[in-house]
Amino acid sequence: MDKYRDIKEKMLDLARKDEDIKAIVRIGSSTRDTVKADAYSDLDVIIATENTERWLYGDYPEKLGTVKISFVEPTLGGGKERRILYDGSLDVDMILFTPSQFEAAIKEDVAGWVMNRGYVVMYDSAGYSQLLEENVSREIVHTDLPESEFINMVNDFFFHTVWAAKKILRGELWSAKMCIDAYLKNYLLKMIEMYSVSKHCVDVWHDGRFLDRWAEKEILVDLEQCFAHYNKEDMVAALLSTEQLFSKLASQTAEMKSYKYPKEAQDYARSLLCEYF
Repeated sequence: MDKYRDIKEKMLDLARKDEDIKAIVRIGSSTRDTVKADAYSDLDVIIATENTERWLYGDYPEKLGTVKISFVEPTLGGGKERRILYDGSLDVDMILFTPSQFEAAIKEDVAGWVMNRGYVVMYDSAGYSQLLEENVSREIVHTDLPESEFINMVNDFFFHTVWAAKKILRGELWSAKMCIDAYLKNYLLKMIEMYSVSKHCVDVWHDGRFLDRWAEKEILVDLEQCFAHYNKEDMVAALLSTEQLFSKLASQTAEMKSYKYPKEAQDYARSLLCEYF
């Protein structure tokens, strides 16, 4: 049973009655051939309309159901996205584009990464279907960092391991934890992605999605020790575990890609961590 059926039908009814609405394109899990929608999936749509304000801040979303929680945030291609939780825990994300914004997003491949795993044109009064067919590739391509950016990222990581250690020693636990479990983890995720693509040629998605499906089991085991509770001892342990996992993956990735590895940065950071803790 499609729990979003009523919302989609009401959305289409609005489109047929409103000449401002040029296209509605469904994206996300409900359109994918792999990792398909489940009981927790949301409804993701792109709406191209001359009147984005009516969707973002006006009454159109209320015509689809009872809005319980809603907010607006920036999204790709200079557009805005209204995210709504309807009654019944129905989660709908609406990316709003003007027609010119949508056309540019298609032609410039800005929207490609949210559409290349699948999309369904629900409504089209302006000929976008052909444009999508010509410009959106269903091939998943992951772009690696060039060597210079890889080396810069590794140095950035080691610099901030020392920075986080100093924050712990000064008793600035909030700053330390945000560095360990946010800033450094973003780099760790990037390294897990680069390593996994280089070694296994897997689809690593984005933002860590489905990491438990595509990352090596050994990495998943190591990750269990990489996140901290809000106390000094746990933060020290998480920092050291994060550094060890990152270093291991970064050095192996550098070897696979024939990149220079800044081992001197690693060694100096480790010497300071040993001195501090």
